[in-house]
Amino acid sequence: MVRLGLIRNPKSTRNKAAGSDARDRAAAMLGLYFAEPATPAELSDVLADFARDGVEIICVDGGDGTVREVLTALPQAYGDSLPQLSILASGKTNLIAADVGTPGPGLKGLARLVEGARKGTLGGHIRRRHALEVSWADGSQAPVLGMFAGAGAFTRGTELAQGYHAKGLTQGPAVIATMAGVLGRALVGNDRDGWLAGEPMSVVTPDCNGPAGSRFITLATTLHRLMLGLWPFWGEGDGSVRYLDVAANPAHLACALPRILRGKPTRWMKRDGYRSGVTDRLTWGLTRPFILDGEVYQPGPGGVVHLSSGPLIDFVVP
Repeated sequence: MVRLGLIRNPKSTRNKAAGSDARDRAAAMLGLYFAEPATPAELSDVLADFARDGVEIICVDGGDGTVREVLTALPQAYGDSLPQLSILASGKTNLIAADVGTPGPGLKGLARLVEGARKGTLGGHIRRRHALEVSWADGSQAPVLGMFAGAGAFTRGTELAQGYHAKGLTQGPAVIATMAGVLGRALVGNDRDGWLAGEPMSVVTPDCNGPAGSRFITLATTLHRLMLGLWPFWGEGDGSVRYLDVAANPAHLACALPRILRGKPTRWMKRDGYRSGVTDRLTWGLTRPFILDGEVYQPGPGGVVHLSSGPLIDFVVP
């Protein structure tokens, strides 16, 4: 029988709504391999115990932020022999689960995993993705593993999303509301907050330094798809990191927007500051915070952040 462990975030959106009964039932299903670590240090200790006891599949009961924390702590606990993951998707937006799949929310999804582990059938549906490794050139912070990062207008848009989440919108509706807020404010012609002017930033790949000047928005991900049919990436290259780089004051943004969201640029867009591709390594030069899987990070005193292909992770869906 495959040994299954559970990392549960009691503060995630769905888990808070589920109450203590759901927590107790989950703990009864997993026994010794149920954990609710409250700090990164506790998470590291739990994962070290899991590794020592031969836990092969870790179920993450939380949102994108919880997945990010688990991904970051896994290499220290497991070394090069990483366990498989499965996501119950109990967070706000759950972009990662929308791509790699989920056994279902809450106790129903957990029960499917436990039954699959008992029967030995969990290896039938695997989706493999690279983690996105983020490191600071000045060493001001330890590297972090995630899946989706953004800066510029994306940082402001994420701040708007927190307001929509507070009003009760989750998952798809919050994503739509966030993008409408970001782009609507820039397109109405009253850009008092300087969204279109962007911010000083550089986006560098191994084969291209990118245009000089401020950027409106930049994104990077190792996911293969997003929610609601959105996919603002195109182009080819060697690697697993897909990126979008849009210059400040982007030309004809209203016309370009539908094509950006579907990843179908015209020739003039490629000439006029809309850039996308695939690489194994990307370097951002930043003056303001960026977002990784919903969390705000500072670029550090040096302002240089590297984004690269991290370890391969197998995600299990029963």
